[in-house]
Amino acid sequence: MNPITMRTIDLSKHVPDVVPDRDLEEATQYMVKAKKTIVVTGAGISCSSGIPDFRSADGLYNLVKKQYPKTVLKGKDLFDANLFRDCTTTAVFYTFISELHAQTLKAKPSPTHHFIKMLSEKGKLLRCYTQNIDCLEEELGMETSLVCEKGKVKKDVNVVQLHGSLRKLKCTICSEPYGFLNDFEKVFREGEAPDCPKCELNDVIRVAQGKRKIATGTLRPDIVLYNENHPFGEAIGKIQLNDLQRSPDVLLVMGTSLKVHGLRLLVRKAAKVVHEKKGGKVILVNKTPVVGKEWSGVFDYFIEGETDRWCEIVESAIRSVKVQTKLQFKALTEEEKEQLKQKQKKEQEEQSDKENLVPVERIKAKVEAGKKRSFSAASGKPFSEEQLAESITVALGSTELGSSSASDNNNTFVLTDSNTNKDRTIASCRRRTASAPATSSVSPPSAPSSPKKQNTLTSLTKASLHVSKASVRRPVLVKPEKAMRFDNLPELRRTRSSTRVEQ
Repeated sequence: MNPITMRTIDLSKHVPDVVPDRDLEEATQYMVKAKKTIVVTGAGISCSSGIPDFRSADGLYNLVKKQYPKTVLKGKDLFDANLFRDCTTTAVFYTFISELHAQTLKAKPSPTHHFIKMLSEKGKLLRCYTQNIDCLEEELGMETSLVCEKGKVKKDVNVVQLHGSLRKLKCTICSEPYGFLNDFEKVFREGEAPDCPKCELNDVIRVAQGKRKIATGTLRPDIVLYNENHPFGEAIGKIQLNDLQRSPDVLLVMGTSLKVHGLRLLVRKAAKVVHEKKGGKVILVNKTPVVGKEWSGVFDYFIEGETDRWCEIVESAIRSVKVQTKLQFKALTEEEKEQLKQKQKKEQEEQSDKENLVPVERIKAKVEAGKKRSFSAASGKPFSEEQLAESITVALGSTELGSSSASDNNNTFVLTDSNTNKDRTIASCRRRTASAPATSSVSPPSAPSSPKKQNTLTSLTKASLHVSKASVRRPVLVKPEKAMRFDNLPELRRTRSSTRVEQ
């Protein structure tokens, strides 16, 4: 791999639409084409949000010195876990935290925060790791909670807060979480820590039961100080490992000078993974460059200037290109599911009508109404011997059937369509020849009143047929080319075949 030479781009010398900067355009195009971007942010992205810095004349350090003139603390000492060893430094810390919390409540998300939100909406953000404790990302609706209620690590978290949250408190003994309420802020402003309500309640209950008193914890901000382990360190480690395995193509570091040891390790490891991918780039955006030989060959571009201006340039370039938006899945409600089922059912019925098929529901309705059908044109299944005998009995009515002469060996049953007046042969049955022909003792039925019925049952007046299970072979069904729709129930008639089939 060729050694990486960092290109420096000074935003103060950039004049839009006058003198194009080739390096700036290249860095911008890498951001436009990136699909998996890891963003690392520091305090520099919140300067334009209304949060004062620590070291200016109106900074938070000077506000604390006015209340505690004899106490001299460096900026790093205010965020060191060793300050709890002394009562004075602890009081200074609580006062400082109360002022900082009041300032964060007034702050609004900066253009850089909106840029990170835009990357998430476009589906280009893999993860954002921030050192800030102001929680301005939460005001834009970005997910910051690492662990769900069941204790499992969330995979859809947008922002990982490496140093905790200033808007939450926790007990030093029972670790019960609380919100940073105004009553608690007033106590912190006086340099004291409020007592834990849960511990106080448990102590009162034990005393009422005649048990000994227990220690009562105090509340402290839920942030991670120097020389202090992160309570969700294992969860953050799993998230980092998962992100690096997904092969990010761009690492964007903004608003930080990379002084914290843990953050330096994260940036160097992520930069190595990005450079292993073809076309992967690492970009640093800050007012001042990073110092140290360890950063040699890590960054491809150094954008010197305000993070807000850089983000506005990149956001304008991204929005000018049609990029596929990552849409969130929305589950259907019960009412919408029912409407979808009704729509699908209606489409199936319409399709059934187009194919000229008889719906099963219509057949069942006719049967339940008392209309007997001797043959199911929709099913297309052959009759059994019992079904055929029953069908003939229904067609002949209450006439008692006798045996026919010995010469009647073939009998054909025809299904007549009342609409088209066409005959369709259903089955042909051959009766076994009896040893002695029997004489029919049944008189022919009376002529029907209707011409259609008279035409159907004309052949029944000539002779009668004795039908039994033993004398009928299994019929062979001649299926019609298409299933037909019958507005009127078909009628069954028997005609004597003009030809005889040899046995």
